Amino acid sequence: MRKPKLHELTIEGLTPQGDGLAQRAAGDEVVVAGAIPGDRVQAWVGRRRRKGRLLGRLERRLDQEIQRIDPRCPHFGVCGGCRWQDVGYEEQLTLKQTMVEDALRGAGITPEKLHSTIPSSQTYFYRNKMEFSFGRGFQGEFQLGLHVRQRYNRVFDLHSCQLQSELSNRVVKSVRHHAESLELPIYEGLLRFLVVRDAKASAGMLVNLVVRSYPHEVVDELVTRLLEDVPQITDLVITKHSGKAQVAIGEQEFLVRGDGRLVEECGQLEFEISPQSFFQTNTEQAARLYNLVGSMIEQDGAGGDILDLYCGTGGISLHLANAATRVLG
Repeated sequence: MRKPKLHELTIEGLTPQGDGLAQRAAGDEVVVAGAIPGDRVQAWVGRRRRKGRLLGRLERRLDQEIQRIDPRCPHFGVCGGCRWQDVGYEEQLTLKQTMVEDALRGAGITPEKLHSTIPSSQTYFYRNKMEFSFGRGFQGEFQLGLHVRQRYNRVFDLHSCQLQSELSNRVVKSVRHHAESLELPIYEGLLRFLVVRDAKASAGMLVNLVVRSYPHEVVDELVTRLLEDVPQITDLVITKHSGKAQVAIGEQEFLVRGDGRLVEECGQLEFEISPQSFFQTNTEQAARLYNLVGSMIEQDGAGGDILDLYCGTGGISLHLANAATRVLG
């Protein structure tokens, strides 16, 4: 196998995932994670391809048009979640708008007017849901966290996430500590996923512990200790998932505390959220989106019948219901 070679590249665009995109002299497109347009970088490029593009590994940044900032998260660069914590928020909004323009252009669409990206009032601690995986390190050490960037079979030990609430971080810390002290087997053995949901308006919290088999006495002990550590948990569900698929969905749910449901306010509506419900992860920004769509409908006088394509759980449909004769999601 030919070894990767070090190339000097100028990043000119972005992939739909937010990675840098460069063009080699040979005509090949190269994807470089951690780079953005305006960067001049050195990257190791081999034969590995994804969707026809070569994959490059960033060695160092030689020059940059957009200045970097110190990332707030101690896991930045390892975690497969946040890509741009070293980029200022205003610059992030510009990059995201460029991605939208590129997507429209690629589909042959040229809008008459493209509005500026509407910023979120909160850039940290805004998420109402996080999903964590159990795993083992190279030395066999217990781990509970998120997936390593570009390594979906690897989990790193997460100690603090800047996107979820501080209370959610306490849940992760407690589960890790007690699962390790109880010597519970992980993933293929017993523990699989931990899902934490926050209701921002009502301050409710729903924890879903996904395990391979249940009932299980030691799992019950883990849950008892967790509820003692974090009494603010209003609802707790244990999900039995005996299959091999890496998803936090199972064949049976066991209610331990509460109703197993959260009620979240979004806009003028209340939503009942179950462990498996889809809901926008930034509640406040979702409400702004729904209100914006509603104001557009009012301005255009477009009441009557409304068709909401790819409606998901119907957030937009429900918000438009009062302005229309009929809404079909």
